[in-house]
Amino acid sequence: MTKIGPDLELPAEMRAIAEKNVAQARQAFETLFNSARDAVGDGEGRLEEMRTSMKDLRQKTIGLMEANVAASFDFLHKLVAAKSPQEMMSLQAEFLSSQMQAVAEQAKSLGAEAKALGESTVRTLDEHARALAERVKTLSATAAQNAQAAAQDFKSMGETAMRDAKSAAEQAVDPNRHP
Repeated sequence: MTKIGPDLELPAEMRAIAEKNVAQARQAFETLFNSARDAVGDGEGRLEEMRTSMKDLRQKTIGLMEANVAASFDFLHKLVAAKSPQEMMSLQAEFLSSQMQAVAEQAKSLGAEAKALGESTVRTLDEHARALAERVKTLSATAAQNAQAAAQDFKSMGETAMRDAKSAAEQAVDPNRHP
C-alpha cells in the first residue's frame, strides 16, 4: 500500500487502476500523434504529386511555346527567301492555317491535361479529407471508450475508498469492532 497523508494508504487495487488509466491515456495520445504524423505525411505526399503534375504541365506549355516560336522563325526564313508577292501571300496563308490548327490542338491538349490535373487534385484532396475524417472518428470513439472506462474505474475507486473510509471510521469509533 502507498501512504496518503499521515494515516491513509492507497490500496494496491486503486493504484493499479490509476496506473492502468495513465497507460491508456498515454496510448491514446501516442495513437493520436501517430495518426497526426501519418496525416501530415500523406498530405505532403499528395502535395508533392500535385506539384509534379503542375511542373509537367508548365514544361509542356513551355515546350509548346518553343514550338510556336520555332514555327514562326521557320516562316520568317521562308518569307525572306520568297521570290514573289504571290509566294509570300501563299506562305503566309499556309503559316496562318497551320498555326491556327496547331494552336487549336495545343489548347485542346492543355485543356484536357489541366482538367485531368484539376480532377485528380480534387479527388486526391477528397480522399485525404475522407481518410482524415475517418481517423478522427476512430480516435474520438477510442477516446470516448477510454474516458468511459476511466470514469468507471474512478467510480469504483471512489466506492472502494468510501467503504474503506467508513470501515476506518467505524474502527476508530469502536476499536473492538472487527471489519
